[in-house]
Amino acid sequence: MSLFSAMSIARSGLDAATRRLEVSASNIANLRTTGPAPGADGTTTAYRALTVRQTDATGGGVLSEIVPRDPGWTVEPGPGDPNADARGLVAAPNVDLVTETSDLLMARIGYAAAAEVMKVADDMQKTATDMFV
Repeated sequence: MSLFSAMSIARSGLDAATRRLEVSASNIANLRTTGPAPGADGTTTAYRALTVRQTDATGGGVLSEIVPRDPGWTVEPGPGDPNADARGLVAAPNVDLVTETSDLLMARIGYAAAAEVMKVADDMQKTATDMFV
């Protein structure tokens, strides 16, 4: 494995950790954002929780993309909520605060690990260059 491929793999890890952080922050920020309960067609305008889908990249690393969580929202009681229907139900994001906090911590750890790999690869490249100067 070359130093450049190590840096590329680490960069993909940085990108994935950044996306995980963005998604968790968005989900937490919209935790209490409600919308009308779904109509007959099953849709609602409530915030739909997000998640990050990760797949292995050819040659190493990871590909990550932000996608809607399935299910992205749940129906819950919301008496007094302006979005409540006649039954007092609203659509709320399918967000668990404990899981989102855990994802934030894992994103932080993943980012730090990928940054360290980049630092080590850079140090190795400098050492290799110094050997020929």
